[in-house]
Amino acid sequence: MKRILILFYCLCPMVLFGQGILSTLDNMHSVVKGETWESVASSYGVSIMELQAANPDVKSNKLKKGTLLIIPKKPKQMDFVPVSEVPEKPLRVIRTVISDLKVGVMLPLSDKKMVEFYRGLLMAADSVRKSGVNLDIHAWDCGSTTAQVEALLPQLSELDVLFGPAQATQIQPVAEACKERGIRLVLPFYSGQVLQDYPLVYNATAPNSIHYEAAVKKLMSYYPDKNYVIAHSGNPDNKGRALTESLAAALAQRTGTPRTFELAGDDFAYESAFNQFRDNVIVLDNSSTASVNTLLSHLKEFRQKHSQYRISLLGYPEWQDEQDALLDNFFAFDTYIISPYYYNALDNRVKRFERTYAKNFRAYIIKESPRYAALGYDLGCYFLGGLSSLGDTFEQMQGSIRQEPYQNWFRFERNASGLSFSNSFVQFIHFTPDNKIELIR
Repeated sequence: MKRILILFYCLCPMVLFGQGILSTLDNMHSVVKGETWESVASSYGVSIMELQAANPDVKSNKLKKGTLLIIPKKPKQMDFVPVSEVPEKPLRVIRTVISDLKVGVMLPLSDKKMVEFYRGLLMAADSVRKSGVNLDIHAWDCGSTTAQVEALLPQLSELDVLFGPAQATQIQPVAEACKERGIRLVLPFYSGQVLQDYPLVYNATAPNSIHYEAAVKKLMSYYPDKNYVIAHSGNPDNKGRALTESLAAALAQRTGTPRTFELAGDDFAYESAFNQFRDNVIVLDNSSTASVNTLLSHLKEFRQKHSQYRISLLGYPEWQDEQDALLDNFFAFDTYIISPYYYNALDNRVKRFERTYAKNFRAYIIKESPRYAALGYDLGCYFLGGLSSLGDTFEQMQGSIRQEPYQNWFRFERNASGLSFSNSFVQFIHFTPDNKIELIR
C-alpha cells in the first residue's frame, strides 16, 4: 500500500504537466512553406500582434517551414450583454394619424401648367387644413435637367410626401433619395415603365400597358358579347398599340382572332369586318383625333348604305379634347371613351372650383384635358387627406379613402412585391344615342 501511494505522488506531477502540454499542443500550428504571420493569424481569426506576442521566441519576420507557433486562445464570448451596455436603438413609432404633415413639391415652375398644378395642390392643402391638420409645404423649381434636380436632393429631409418631378430623366435620382429617407414619392405626370424596387413611389398616370389592360378586363366583364373590330390606321401609336394588343390577346382566349379592317379600306372591307346580329365596337390603333375624324367620315358613308349594322366606337382620353367639335358624332355612334379622368365644366360644383381658383390666383384654368389645377387638387386631397388620417398605415388602408374628385379618380395598386404603385382606375365615358353622357366605373 505504501508503494502505491509513493508511485501516485511521483506520477501525479508528470500527469498534470503532460495535460498542460497536450492543452498547449491543441493550440499549436506547424508552419508550412509559404505561410506568413499574416496568413496564419488570419486563418485562426487573431491579429498579427496577438500571434507574435504569444510567440516571443520567434524573432524573424519571415516564418520558416516547421516552426511551431502557439495560437492564442480567444476569450470566450459572453452569453449576454449587461443591460447597461446595450446600445439604445430608437423604436420606430407607427403613426395611425399625422397631425403635422411635411410636404414637398418639386416641379419646373417656369411652365404654366406646372404652376397651375401647384395651385390646385395648394387649394387641396387649404381644404385639409380645415380638418385640423398642420401642413408644412416646401416647393422647389427643379428645372428640366438631372443636374438641377440633383442639386436639390440634400434639402429633402424629413418629408412625409413629395410631389414631382415632371421630367422622366429626373425621376431616378429623386426616387433613390426618397427611398433612402423613407419618403413617399408621387409622380403626377410620369406614364413610363413601372419602377423596380421603389415600394413608396406612386404613378398617378399609369403606364399604357397597365391602363389599357385594366380597360380591356373591364370590357370583357361588362360587354363580353360584342363584336370587337380593330381598325388599322397604318400608323399605330403607343396607346393604340397597347389597347389593340391587349384586346386581341383577351379575345384570343375567348373567341379567337378579332376581326380587322384597314382604315383606308373600301366599303366591302368595312362590311366584311362587321356582324349584322351583334353590336360592332370599332377600336382604332391610333389615338389621335385625326384618325377618329377619318374613321367618322368613312362610317357616315357606310351607314347611309348599310343602316342595319349597329356600330359603336371605343376611344382614347385624347378624344375628350375634341368633345365640343365631335359631340354629335359621339352620340350618333354610341361612343365609349376610356379615361381615368373626366372634367364636366357644366357641373355646378366644378364651376365653383373654377371661380375659387380665379379668385385666389387672378387667373383662369387652362382649358385643356386634363385640367392641371383639378389634377393637383384631386391628387392633393387623396394624399394629404389620406396620410393625415391614416398615417403610416396608408399603404395598407388607402382603399378606405373616400374620394369626391373634380376630375381624377385614383386606385393605386402594386403589381408585384417591390414595384411602385400605379393608378389602375379606369372608367368609360359613354355618349349614348339618346344624347346623354354616363360614367361607367
